[in-house]
Amino acid sequence: MRFHLLGSLEVLDDDLPVPLGGVKQRAALGFLLLHANRVVATSKLLQALWSRDVPPTARKMLQNAVSGLRGVLTPHGSGPEGSALLLTHAPGYLLRVDPNSLDLSRFQQLTEQGRGELSAGNWPAAAKVLRKALSLWRGPVLADLAETGINWPELTAIKDWRLATQEDCFEAELACGRHYEIIGELESLIEVEPYRERLNGQLMLALYRCGRQVDALSVYRRTRAALVEELGLEPGRELQELERAILDHAPALDLPPSVQRRHLLAVGQASPPPVVIPPAPPVAPIEVPAADVATVERKLVSVVMVSAQLGLAARDPEDVDEVHQEVASAVAAEVSRLGGVVGGNVGSVFLALFGVPRTSEDDADRAVRAALAIRSRLASVDVQIGVATGDALVRLPGAGVPSATGVLLDECRQLMTLAPFGAVRACTSTRDAAVSVTWSADPAPTGGWQAVSCVSPRGATRRAQAAVPFVERERELSVLQGLLDDVAARRRPHFVTVLGEAGVGKTRLVSELAASCSSSVLHGTATPFGDDHGYGPLSDVVRGFAPPARLRAALDSLVAGLADRLHASLAGLASPSPEVVADFPAWRRFLEEIAEAGPLVVFLEDVHWANDVVLDFVEELSEQAGSVPLLVIATARPELLQRRPSWFGGKRHATTISLEPLSHNGTRSLLNSLLETRELSADLWQALVSCVGGNPLFATEYARMVADPRMPCLHNDGGALPVPPSVRSVITTQLDSLPFPVKAVLGDAAVVGDLVSPGAVAATGQRDLPDVSKALELLEQRDFLRRQGRNSETGEIEYGFRHALVRDVVADQLPRAERSLKQERAAAWFAEPALDLMLDRRAG
Repeated sequence: MRFHLLGSLEVLDDDLPVPLGGVKQRAALGFLLLHANRVVATSKLLQALWSRDVPPTARKMLQNAVSGLRGVLTPHGSGPEGSALLLTHAPGYLLRVDPNSLDLSRFQQLTEQGRGELSAGNWPAAAKVLRKALSLWRGPVLADLAETGINWPELTAIKDWRLATQEDCFEAELACGRHYEIIGELESLIEVEPYRERLNGQLMLALYRCGRQVDALSVYRRTRAALVEELGLEPGRELQELERAILDHAPALDLPPSVQRRHLLAVGQASPPPVVIPPAPPVAPIEVPAADVATVERKLVSVVMVSAQLGLAARDPEDVDEVHQEVASAVAAEVSRLGGVVGGNVGSVFLALFGVPRTSEDDADRAVRAALAIRSRLASVDVQIGVATGDALVRLPGAGVPSATGVLLDECRQLMTLAPFGAVRACTSTRDAAVSVTWSADPAPTGGWQAVSCVSPRGATRRAQAAVPFVERERELSVLQGLLDDVAARRRPHFVTVLGEAGVGKTRLVSELAASCSSSVLHGTATPFGDDHGYGPLSDVVRGFAPPARLRAALDSLVAGLADRLHASLAGLASPSPEVVADFPAWRRFLEEIAEAGPLVVFLEDVHWANDVVLDFVEELSEQAGSVPLLVIATARPELLQRRPSWFGGKRHATTISLEPLSHNGTRSLLNSLLETRELSADLWQALVSCVGGNPLFATEYARMVADPRMPCLHNDGGALPVPPSVRSVITTQLDSLPFPVKAVLGDAAVVGDLVSPGAVAATGQRDLPDVSKALELLEQRDFLRRQGRNSETGEIEYGFRHALVRDVVADQLPRAERSLKQERAAAWFAEPALDLMLDRRAG
């Protein structure tokens, strides 16, 4: 006979259920089983069955229930092999049960065994045993009795025991590298138990190891908000230290090397299936950079050099060190704030790199802004600062500081040396790329350009849209116009997300709507850097309503009775700082009152750069906004969905528009408009259309390049068109969003050619075929590759590059010697007979 408490109460005899009596009889058995092999006093049993208003006949009813239970159990327990005996034992009753026949006892035994393995560091065994323990649960403990209103303290204690066991199991599985598999389970459990700090910490770690650092930090923010607002408590020290470690990319958070290699390629897959590798010729697996091995890439970077001039009088080493510490602190603070890395110093010269290890489209802007900020902080020190942008050979070590080599560093040093004290001097490439910086009108006589000051980054890095023709977006514009008409007619809000890659025309689309509509329009833009701390879109909206100096008066005209209340909340957005207090009800009321006076359109651009508070507000606004004619249009790149996978998914009054690249004819039409005064050869036209790939930003940049008569491509149609720096930055930024092993596979594919298969890529990079197949699938999911069908001879799936420039840029990042070696391997693979390919290379 077996007894089940972990779920509804069940008694089984040879796997057949034993019928039990009414609620009181079942409750008596459940309580006695919770205290199996211990004496339970009659008074305690009565209190358990009748928590209040104990009837006078309660003892008689209990005796009847016990008598009925003995009738159920005695025939099965009368012999020596009996599994249960219900005995009268002063001052109450004793239920003797074989511990192996009670699922609760079995669960406790397995949990203790699993914790023993956990303490010994035997992670796989601990995970296996703890999973076995948790598999005994069929639902909440004594679920059927709990439905009747029973709420014994023992039930809460067992529930907590189960939660602790789940946490132990997650700890073991994280140590085994199973972070992908447990994220969904953790998220579901945290919805029920939001205050369990250990669970939230485990979810943060799992997300971080999946490459989702922003999501991990978002979990911390939500947990802290719940603890502070609802319980008045700050998170514990361990959770706070975990947040700091995630911000610092602490090596302690990484998987052990023995586990790491099996999971690097699974980024972006919710639950990767186990890979069974069939017998095949031995091939080298994907290399994981060890602590002392550097990855080498050719990259476009911006370099900053700062020289502190101490003068001949400063000879005491302590005085020199004091100045060095001041300079080092200023350099580290400003460079880190703007996303660069400090490359160390030689004497009084300090080096910083932007675009390493990940490229941003505005690295030159960031570098110059950091240089100007360093100059301002070191006003009491004579400093010379140089900034240069160009190609360098970058080494990315597994541990330690990245480094760069090339003539770029010599150029930067020369610019720094020639700069006057307190000045920032940059090269021409930096000046052309840093569009949020104001420069001296003329170049310096000794070379370079003097940076004067920074303008607001808000929209400064965006190319002018008015001159770009509106091509092939009429359908999307019609959808937006129809939604605006519907919002005005029905007086109800609607929310639109316009998704698309960089430069595909999101801003151009919403600008066309703004120009054609008669409604009130408020506009806000998020930027990847600056001093708005991510509140830029909302700050712009508030300032678009009224300048900060006139905000109070404008609010009084809008809604006099609430002017003080709204001003207190909106003033912080007008001049945002890290101390902005989120006041969603006030912000929502502000927009509702404007819309109440007439249809309102709110454009929020590039929200993938906005902070989580702004994103939370937009989602909350969609759920809480009243019946007012309000149309909110947010533009974003696809990476927003990596931060917020459920962004507006399944919500009412919400629409998502995905902008695809222009067609071949649309691209030609756009280029025709941009190059209407130029006559180009057929070959150059074909090369242009191929390079643009349907991206309007790329078309604009290529048109600007081709229009320059000094460009050699106009005089040598047989040569390949160079990639404009701005286009290269966009593509490199997308490439650097990939995990290193996946990006390495893409580099191998670029060497193979236009059409690639797993076998060819595996042979080119000498990598494991199943790992390469998974990487190519992920690259297809991220829209770097597109499936072209199967090879008729080998049966392998073949992929083509979504954009020819992606192939060219990633191939150009490979050092020459490495690219040459890979080309030889690719050629050898293609030289093999097709039969050999089928037998030796085909994926199982």
